[in-house]
Amino acid sequence: MSVKLNLGAWSSVFAVPSKIVDEGLKFADGVKLKVLLYVLRNAGTDLELDDISKATGVNVTDIPEALEYWVSRDILQKTEGVFAPVNSKKEIKEAPQPVEKKQLSPETISQEVEEKKQRFIVTKPQKPDYVFTSQRLAVDNDLKFLVSEAQTALGKTLSNSDISTLLMLKDTCGLRPDVILMLLQYCVSIDKGNMRTVEKIGIAWADEGINSVEAADAKIARAHQTSECYSFVSRIFGIQNVGSPTKKQLEYCMRWVEEWKFSSPMLREAYERCVDSKGELKFNYIDGILKKWHAMGIKNLDELKAVESGGGQPSKKTNSSYNINDLEKIDTLDFMD
Repeated sequence: MSVKLNLGAWSSVFAVPSKIVDEGLKFADGVKLKVLLYVLRNAGTDLELDDISKATGVNVTDIPEALEYWVSRDILQKTEGVFAPVNSKKEIKEAPQPVEKKQLSPETISQEVEEKKQRFIVTKPQKPDYVFTSQRLAVDNDLKFLVSEAQTALGKTLSNSDISTLLMLKDTCGLRPDVILMLLQYCVSIDKGNMRTVEKIGIAWADEGINSVEAADAKIARAHQTSECYSFVSRIFGIQNVGSPTKKQLEYCMRWVEEWKFSSPMLREAYERCVDSKGELKFNYIDGILKKWHAMGIKNLDELKAVESGGGQPSKKTNSSYNINDLEKIDTLDFMD
């Protein structure tokens, strides 16, 4: 009598470390799991990114980030740009000895939780692939609604890549659908109604924890206010073709106009002194001038002339001397203008 056991699909198996499920699964999306499973299945084989992409459907540009995630989870290791499984013997050899458990305060526990969250944040959330996006669109009513509203707001039919961006913002970034709609409307209002801008700002909102209508409304109001301050300062400085200011430039303008309440003549005076001294517009240099005036309590040109001529007193108790060397030091700082 002969016995033959047909294992079917089980005749070919490969190992998946328990650590992947125990520790890495919670923070892993479909892209990360696809890449890892394919790499584990083909252990010992030199794989190119194109090979992984063709087999998994994952975009080539998303694969390195997926691999880096598993490096952070100590499943893979990276040596001179080459990924490989972590040496299990090394892990056992270097495994720390059990230590006696100690009581932790609620504050300590909270701090450790936050540290773990920060450790596994990727630099850029990964968008789901074509197949997954199509499957979700077929069953997710919230996603269907988002796509419909987005197409109306942007005035175009969304591509699968556009839809995957919305799905990423909703699922991976955790933004509520109503917040995403406010984001779309805001982007259209500033003439940047494209999914690239929506994705960039959406990720930033998620990082800041903006996930309510009230928080989004406040964020948008603040953004409009900041933009108005920059436009106001740009007109005073005579800046043509304003374009996209840097984050630091926006912060400067908000501080000068909203916080320090400087008038147009004072801003113009600071600008002219900057150009006379440096030969060009330098936001950080102007900020140094205005910071000095603000500290001295000088609010208008008459007060400025009185103080500099020695015939007046600043309204705040501070050194009224104006040292150009202080501004020269400011100019050497590494600001992103």
